[in-house]
Amino acid sequence: MNCDMCGKQIDKLIKIKIDGAILNVCYDCSKFGEPVEKKKFNNLSESITIKFPEKKIVVPSRNKPFKKPAAKNNYRKRENIENMEIVDDYAQLIKNKREQMSMTQDDLAKKIFERKNVLSNIERGELMPNISTAKKLEKILDVKLIERE
Repeated sequence: MNCDMCGKQIDKLIKIKIDGAILNVCYDCSKFGEPVEKKKFNNLSESITIKFPEKKIVVPSRNKPFKKPAAKNNYRKRENIENMEIVDDYAQLIKNKREQMSMTQDDLAKKIFERKNVLSNIERGELMPNISTAKKLEKILDVKLIERE
C-alpha cells in the first residue's frame, strides 16, 4: 500500500486527520496530523423490526363520474394578410385624424404600444405600418387604413 502523502510503499498505514481530510500515511508522515481512532461497533445479532401504525385513507365517493369542463374556443380566426394592403394616403389620414382628436404623437404611440419615432415616421410617409399596427390605428382613430383585394 502507498502513503497518501509521500507515496512510499509500506505494509502498515496509519489513519490521520489533516485539515479535515482523513489520509492513510506512513509512520514518518503521521506526525503532520492527528491520529484517527477506530470506532468499534458491536455486531447486533438481533434483527430490529419497526412497525408503523396503519392509516386509513378515506376517499369520498362521487355519485357522478368526473368530467372535464367543456373547452371554450377562445382562439381568434387568423385573417389572410396576403390579401390586405395599406391605403396609399395612410400618412395623411393618420395625422389628420390624430390632430382632429387633439392627441399628441406620444399619446397615440402609447395607445398602440409603439415608439413615438415610429409613429412620426408613419405620419411622414417614410414608414409603412405593418398590418397589426394598422389595425391598432384603425381601432383607435376610427379610420379605414386597410383595404382587402
